[in-house]
Amino acid sequence: MKKIFFIINSFTTGGGSQSLLTQIVNHLNPDKYDIGIMEIIHDTIKQEPVNENIKLYPYYVKADDPERKPRMYYVYHEWDKIIEEYVPDDYDLYVSFNYLKPSFLLPPGKKNIAWIHGDVYNLAEDKFTEERRLQSEAFDKADRIIAISDITEQSLYDLFPEHKEKVRVIYNGVDEEGVRSKAGEACDIKLLHPAILSVGRLDANKNPLRLLNIFEKLCSKVPNAHLYYLGYGILGEEVERQAKDKGLENQVHLLGYHDNPFPIISQCDVSCMFSHSEGFPMALLESVALGKPFVSSIVGGSRILAKDSLCGNAVKTDEEAVESIIKFLGEDKEITKDHCMESIERFTLHRYIEQIENLFDEVMVEKVIWGDN
Repeated sequence: MKKIFFIINSFTTGGGSQSLLTQIVNHLNPDKYDIGIMEIIHDTIKQEPVNENIKLYPYYVKADDPERKPRMYYVYHEWDKIIEEYVPDDYDLYVSFNYLKPSFLLPPGKKNIAWIHGDVYNLAEDKFTEERRLQSEAFDKADRIIAISDITEQSLYDLFPEHKEKVRVIYNGVDEEGVRSKAGEACDIKLLHPAILSVGRLDANKNPLRLLNIFEKLCSKVPNAHLYYLGYGILGEEVERQAKDKGLENQVHLLGYHDNPFPIISQCDVSCMFSHSEGFPMALLESVALGKPFVSSIVGGSRILAKDSLCGNAVKTDEEAVESIIKFLGEDKEITKDHCMESIERFTLHRYIEQIENLFDEVMVEKVIWGDN
């Protein structure tokens, strides 16, 4: 039995990387691996449903702790102290589940994997010079650096060429059977059609206001369309205000956060995401798993998932977005669903877990590289 320890920034905020980690640990072979998880920042938004055999370790700080910011100093600048106090030393493999803070806590002298869930181009900015230096030091400790998409991979090559030989790509996978099963559960929310749906936080990166502007343009051609935001965030009130200013308050609907979003996703006509940056969004994978086409900005994995624009389209301009939405609204839904099913076969859970277990086994039989660089 091998022991694997995951370190994640937060495991209690209900986001895509949290959902992905839950999917991984719940499907790794329990007869082969003992699993431990530590989160750095503890919140109260969502308790991830992990199996009983998975051990959750004490977190480092609460999200609402007044001392959170000063305590983060130690995560950035005194790694060894935090590692010694919070990271057990008896695991065979350590996996940091994203860049910066989790990767800082990879223990030196151990077998480590740094799993990166989005592009790292922000570290190219002058204001992040110190973070970029620290990230390179953290990568020194890693035996492998895992990118989850084409864009993530390229960003690692561009910003950290000294670690290029460690980079491997494992595209995100989706529990397609689980998603479809949960989509069949009862739901009080009924969407009006044509229904455009956005799944994700209402924050600056997810860019919900751009989607609102695209929807306004869409309504000039499809005046009976409805836009639904499934999620919450600091831009929620601004979305409502601008929708009212545009005279769209009766067609724009904020649904809030739902533990099980799949009965809602399964009702939409087109799923949309116009984030500035994404690794490989679970929301798009889940939409396609439910047979729903998507239109998105060009983010990690979107062009590959789109399958030559047969079940999705990654666009640059608002005008392209409107054209793509109208195209999918007008196509035969059963044919589009078939294309979605063909596309998602490349990202099935079975194939995903198999790749991960092969990676873990490969790294654990190698000698530790710390100090060889």
